[in-house]
Amino acid sequence: MSLDIRLLHPAFAAEVIGFDFAAPPERMPARAVRDAIHRHGVLVFRNEHPPTDEQHIAFSKLLGPIEQGNIIKVTGFDRRRVAFLELVDVGNLDPDGNIFPADHRRMLFRKGDRLWHADMSFMDNRATYSMLVGHEIPPEGGDTEFADMRAVYEDLPPEMQRLADSLAVEHSIWRSRALAGFPEPTGEELASRPPVRHRLAHVHNGSGRKALYIASHASHVVDWPLELGCGLLAELTRFATQPKFVYRHKWRFGDMVMWDNLSMLHRATEFEDSKYRRDMRRTTCREREIATADAGCP
Repeated sequence: MSLDIRLLHPAFAAEVIGFDFAAPPERMPARAVRDAIHRHGVLVFRNEHPPTDEQHIAFSKLLGPIEQGNIIKVTGFDRRRVAFLELVDVGNLDPDGNIFPADHRRMLFRKGDRLWHADMSFMDNRATYSMLVGHEIPPEGGDTEFADMRAVYEDLPPEMQRLADSLAVEHSIWRSRALAGFPEPTGEELASRPPVRHRLAHVHNGSGRKALYIASHASHVVDWPLELGCGLLAELTRFATQPKFVYRHKWRFGDMVMWDNLSMLHRATEFEDSKYRRDMRRTTCREREIATADAGCP
C-alpha cells in the first residue's frame, strides 16, 4: 500500500495525508511507513484529535522494538503522569496535571530537550523512530526543529568526511543536561545511565546514505584531547544546523510527528513553560530487542 505524501522541505520531511490511526494494526501500511520515514526522515500526521494512547502504542509496535519503563533516574521524581509505560512524558505537567514549578528538577532536566540531539544516543541500543503526539499545545512557541544529518554529511568537504569516518564519540545524557543548566547529577542519577560510545559517522541502513551522529549528548571524541574534540563537535553541530538543513514544525492539536533518530537531529524551541501547558507523549523504537533493564526514559 502506498501513502499519500506531501513534501514539507526541499530536502526532507513530508506530511502523510489521511492516515487512519483507528484502523486495526494488521491493516496499517507498516512497510510503506517504514519506506517513507527512511526516505524523508520526518513524517507529519495531522489529526483532528490525537490518536489515543493505545492507538499510538499499537502503531509504534508495528515499526520495531519499543521501549517501556524508566532508564534514567531524576532525583525527587517518582510518580508517572501517563498510565502506559511505553509512553515517555515530555510535557511540563506533574502527575496531578499541574505545571511543574520552574525550579523543579524535572523541569530543569527537560531544558536539555531544547538542545540539538538524537533521542537516546546515550544508549548502546540506540533509538530508531520516535513518534511524538501533541495532546495539549501552547498558544505560542514550542515548535520542533529537525536537521537532516545525511544531507549534512554529503555537504562536508571530503577531508572532513574522511575524518568523521575515522572517529568515535562518547555520549552521555548528563553532558546535554549540564549544557542546559541542570544541577550536578546526584549519585543515583549518574548510576542510572553511564556513558556509551558510537561512531561519529555511520551508514544509515534505511536509505544507504552516510549520516553524522552528533550533538548535545556527544561529550567528547575518543582518544582526542578534550578541548580539541569538543571544538570539532561544536563546529560540526554549527555546520549541521544551518537553515538549509532544517525543517521547523509548528504543532497543532492532534499532530503526530515521527522522525528517524539515526538520520535526524531535533530540538524543541522555547516557550513560556511556567505559563502555558504542554502535554506531549512519545514512543520510541530501538535498534534491537530490549532487555528489561534497558527500557524506557523519564
